[in-house]
This record gives sequence, C-alpha cells and structure tokens, in this order.
Amino acid sequence: MKRATAWLGALAWMGVIFFMSAMPGDVSGAQSGRIAGLVCRAIAFLFGENAASGVSPEAVNLLVRKGAHMAEYAILFLLYRRALHASGARRPGLAALCLCACYAATDEFHQAFVADRGPGAVDVCIDTLGAALAWGAQGAVRRMTGKEKRE
Repeated sequence: MKRATAWLGALAWMGVIFFMSAMPGDVSGAQSGRIAGLVCRAIAFLFGENAASGVSPEAVNLLVRKGAHMAEYAILFLLYRRALHASGARRPGLAALCLCACYAATDEFHQAFVADRGPGAVDVCIDTLGAALAWGAQGAVRRMTGKEKRE
C-alpha cells in the first residue's frame, strides 16, 4: 500500500506539470507576470523605490519562470525518490534524477504542440538541475541528521 501511495503522488505531480505545460503561452506568461509583479512590489516595499527602479521586471519574470521549473522538478525528484525507495530500488536517488530528466524532455516535447509555447533544451537542463539540487539538499539534510546513506 505504501508503494502504491508513493507512486500515486509522483503520478499526480506529473499530471500537475503536464497541466501547467498545456497552458497556452499567453496564459502561462500572465501567471508568471503576476508573480514577477508581486516580487517587484515586494522589493520596492522592502528596499525602497530607488532600489526597485534598478531591478528589471523582465529579469524578475525570467527568474520566476525558471525558478518555477526548478521547483516543479525538485518536488518531482522527491516524489520519485520516495516511490523508488518504497519499491526497493537500489539507487533511488540516481534513478529519480534520471526519471526527472526523461520527464523533462517529454514535457518539452509536449510543449511543441501547445499554442505560443515551444520546446527548449535549456529548460530540460534547468528542470534536471532543480532535481539535482533537491537530491543534493536531501543528502545534506541526511548528513546533518546522521541518516547518511550513499546513493
């Protein structure tokens, strides 16, 4: 039961990623634009209008979009790793990283068929980097808590 629940979580998150990738470019752009606007307003509130005027809204929007890619795949890595561990995989971290890279590639292929979107090899690398950072963070936490296990 634990294994099925773990895989269900990973599959559900894959569905979330698929749904977000199926949004047309203008919808996706509007979402990230709203978040970037909030970040810019937060910078102005925290550091003043002068500091905020030196921040490019386009750069903030790019960071928001690419940060979202990394976060999506960091979460997917953790879900895959949990499911693989529950399934008895010998190296669940490495396997989860490989699965994330493969899913990122298929996700970019999917975007080739979505209005105002397109595939990008750089996005596959960014997604995979998000997964790798999650793996590294998880390993650091394990070492700090004394639960180190090499994968």
